[in-house]
Amino acid sequence: MKNYIKLNHSLDLIVSLLVTLGILLVVQTFIIGHHYIIPTGILMLSIIFGNLVYYGFKNNRFAKKILFWLFFVFTLHLFFALFFSVKYRTILGNSFEPVCIINILAFSYLLIQYERKNNLF
Repeated sequence: MKNYIKLNHSLDLIVSLLVTLGILLVVQTFIIGHHYIIPTGILMLSIIFGNLVYYGFKNNRFAKKILFWLFFVFTLHLFFALFFSVKYRTILGNSFEPVCIINILAFSYLLIQYERKNNLF
């Protein structure tokens, strides 16, 4: 079995955890919540991101570039939230700045390493 816990698969692993959570959320909302439209949307996103993860683990450059840009935009979102967010500040209170800064630094590090290990650009 290949070793998938490496920096060149870091973003793939994060998205695979989100896909797993999405599938569990679909099961929960469909079976327990008796909703039908919301789980279909979640399932669609889980299938799309699941395919990105699958081809990312297969070292497909196109899938890896898409994952890179998705996380780049997410990191920018965190950066701008640090200065302009009201809702996140009310949810996290005084711990907002440390949590946001740690996440920005962590995702920036993962983005840099992901790009270097996979030779994307």
